[in-house]
Amino acid sequence: MNIIAIASGERKFARELRLQLVGWGFRPWSADPEEPLLPQLQGRGADIILLDFSNSIGDAGKITRALKAAPETKHTPIIALTETREIALLDFSIGLDDFWIKSNVFESLNFDELQARIRFVLWRLSKLDSEDVIRAGDLTMNLASYQVAVGGEPIYLTYKEFELLRFLMTHRGRVFSRDGLLRHVWGEEYLGGTRTVDVHIRRLRAKIGPQFDELIQTVRNVGYRMIKEIKD
Repeated sequence: MNIIAIASGERKFARELRLQLVGWGFRPWSADPEEPLLPQLQGRGADIILLDFSNSIGDAGKITRALKAAPETKHTPIIALTETREIALLDFSIGLDDFWIKSNVFESLNFDELQARIRFVLWRLSKLDSEDVIRAGDLTMNLASYQVAVGGEPIYLTYKEFELLRFLMTHRGRVFSRDGLLRHVWGEEYLGGTRTVDVHIRRLRAKIGPQFDELIQTVRNVGYRMIKEIKD
């Protein structure tokens, strides 16, 4: 389930948007307008950031540049929420991935457009082909059939091993803490400790094989990441 961060200085709007996102099957959270955004994202994580340019929690352009400069958030897509009169002022060179016009925000069709934009950004991020297959060299994952193969030979993963590998494969280059991986893969309700992540990473490495030793990297004192550049 994808995590969506809402960064807006308009609390009523943020609450309404959060309800919409829950209804669409996402896991949203609203940033505290009184606190800096970057530390909140580092602590809670996000697959997409909805940054309100018309009523931001600060200088939205400056915030965007800071997020794109930070290792933890530089690959996180940012969708600008803006008013019609402000569209011409948007600068996509700072790292914006898309935008949505807030005018008449309480009309369902307008919200439907935002849903479509979010899902399109997630589709681009996932790097899936038309057959729902993710590839990393000789390693392939078929998301439709829950099959994984190395060099054409199937390997058998548990459900959580599969979900952990899928999450890392679709977020290449990003570093995730153990707590972050627990939230993304196991869910907020999971009561186990972070050692669970270490155990599953170790099992994944063993099953994938030694030729992929460097595929999932350990970032000391932080967590794990899957290397971004993979020869397909």
